[in-house]
Amino acid sequence: MRCGVVRRGLAAILAPMSKAHQTLHRELTRKKGGSHRKIRNILHELEGLDVLLDKFSAHPRRADKSNDPALDAAIARQQSRMLAIRDKGEVYWNAELDSNAGLGAEYIMMLHFLGIAGQPSFAERQRKIANYTRQWQNDDGSWSIYARGPGHLSYSVTCYFGLKLAGDSPDAPHMVKAREWIRAHGGAMPIGVEQRFLLALFGQYDWAGVPPIPSWMVLLPHLPMLPRALENKLLNIYDLSYWCRISLVPMSVLYQLKPLVRIDERLGVEELFLEPRDQRRWSFAPVSEPGLMSWGGLFNVGAKAVKALEFATNGVVAKVALNKAQKWILDHQDDSGDWGGIYPPIMYNIMALSRLGMPLSDARIVKAFKALDRFMIYHARCDGLHVQACVSPVWDTAWALYALGESGYDIRDTEFQRGIDWLYSRQILRDGDWAVKNPNAIPGGWCFQFYNDFYPDLDDTAIVLQALLFGGYPRGQAGRVEQTRIGLEWVLSMQNQDGGWSAFECGVDKALVNHIPFNDLNNMLDPSTADVTGHVLEMLGHFGFDLGFAPCRRAAEYLRKTQERDGARAGSWWGRWGVNYVYGTWSALAGLAQVGEDMSKPYVRQAVAWLYGVQNPDGGWGEGCETYKEPERAGREISGQSTPSQTAWALLGLLAAGEVDDARLRRGVEWLLTRQLPQGGWDEELFTGTGFPNAFYLNYHFYREYFPLLALGRYRNARCGLKPI
Repeated sequence: MRCGVVRRGLAAILAPMSKAHQTLHRELTRKKGGSHRKIRNILHELEGLDVLLDKFSAHPRRADKSNDPALDAAIARQQSRMLAIRDKGEVYWNAELDSNAGLGAEYIMMLHFLGIAGQPSFAERQRKIANYTRQWQNDDGSWSIYARGPGHLSYSVTCYFGLKLAGDSPDAPHMVKAREWIRAHGGAMPIGVEQRFLLALFGQYDWAGVPPIPSWMVLLPHLPMLPRALENKLLNIYDLSYWCRISLVPMSVLYQLKPLVRIDERLGVEELFLEPRDQRRWSFAPVSEPGLMSWGGLFNVGAKAVKALEFATNGVVAKVALNKAQKWILDHQDDSGDWGGIYPPIMYNIMALSRLGMPLSDARIVKAFKALDRFMIYHARCDGLHVQACVSPVWDTAWALYALGESGYDIRDTEFQRGIDWLYSRQILRDGDWAVKNPNAIPGGWCFQFYNDFYPDLDDTAIVLQALLFGGYPRGQAGRVEQTRIGLEWVLSMQNQDGGWSAFECGVDKALVNHIPFNDLNNMLDPSTADVTGHVLEMLGHFGFDLGFAPCRRAAEYLRKTQERDGARAGSWWGRWGVNYVYGTWSALAGLAQVGEDMSKPYVRQAVAWLYGVQNPDGGWGEGCETYKEPERAGREISGQSTPSQTAWALLGLLAAGEVDDARLRRGVEWLLTRQLPQGGWDEELFTGTGFPNAFYLNYHFYREYFPLLALGRYRNARCGLKPI
């Protein structure tokens, strides 16, 4: 293939770090009492960072043309589209993020809990949210947690109640269908813990059926000085994943206070219960109770004891715990008003603070409502408001810039450099909750959202760092080198003992947590995962580190150990944050290849064979959210549909393994080329992002934009004989 290659113009010479620009790194290290122990062990490699960055800059930039006109045209079209789909006047990318209609219904519930649903501005907001909620209802009357998915009982009850509070008549056809579906699927009794909790606040569910969420859990200490074998048998709030912790603290306040919001009985959900009120047996125990001599059984016994003795903690202990919880809540609010950068904790913290006596006019609550405003998108087609789970500007911008750079876009372009500068401006240089278990690490990560200073994450930081490499390190901008070094050190200090990386914090992986009764979704841990580990490895490989570098070697061993070995998924890797085995397998293969793994090894070839084995007849790839519950469907979508993002992931994994000339890979490329829209972009209705497996899924609207561009760009580079950089 004849190719045109543009030389890297911006980064011809890497400016050494001057003393003036080493100040921040030195000061952060000094405050921590010196270099982190993990950094000290690899300090000699990190001291050569300038040389590694110089090597990256010296590589020929990616191909900008080939002898395949259709391929070149598709890439050029998509590059232009990428610049056009940013918000007007902005330098970052921030796509709409679909999850499910339950969040909007919960917002309506919050308005009624706070007693402000009747205020004109909130009444109008409620009306629009209700409009959007109806749009998500399935033909059978239910609501799903992903496109084309089956009805979800808990969220269907939530949406039904939210619409009743908003004024929908129970006799309206859509409400009749919803009620009939809910009753046909067990009624309101067996709903999830969070939905029970919310209904209990309105007197619609008995607190006897809600597992205890004791406020005194904030008093339990973190004791790292204990022997690990003993410390593993103890729990505190920092043993829970951040996304649970930031919600459970305010929920524990509400559980302790058990406020009752009285509503007109006509707005309640009594009609959703199959059992007459006097025959309901309230229980928070699982349907199939574990044996007594198991952790699950012991936790259930303990939870029942806590429940029975709640009266004994309603005095001094409760007062101390509530004061501690309130302080924790206020200390964890970002300056922007957010808590954790996601919708549920912001809602719960507003509700908890209001019941602790804080007026809604308080500046901290006013800021919190403004934070929620940033999560809302208006849809004129239904005159509705979409309440998003969160926003994703850092994630979207990093992937967009990385895809542009890899596909041969001119990185000297002002728009590209403005995006790079914006990413540098989002680096978080303060400690967050991650420092509880990793206190000696210097801060320096990036978060997913605009604002989430307490919870930067490893996945975003890895993708940002590899995007920054394409931005270059020209003379006069030595501060870029320092910020890169700080971010790199933070990532390396966060490697888990098993060699992998988790999403937000290290060491949040105690198996005991899975047996807590209010952990009905099994989503309260943040262990190492193949996809995050693969992304970190790929980033380290871009920097020039290979398997001779101890962190890379340990991570590669983690990936070898976690490769699937059973049934239809044998040879693949499970995807924690993307659907599912296709996502995990791409991430692992890309990371392994970038750090120099021998891609002819049997376990790698097994992964390649697995990817080819799940290719659809049309040449693309598609995998459904149902594969988390039904792993025997691994790599497949129930209707056989292919998607642009998952086709791109499969191609990226195969290209990493050296599959450039295989006809099957070319069929995947053709699938993308022939389905690109005239103005660029691809259609993608199905959800390919994962929030919590089996519970919460996401449709990132830009996954269909930058991942196909990245795959096509990398394919062109490979066809032009350009090695990965």
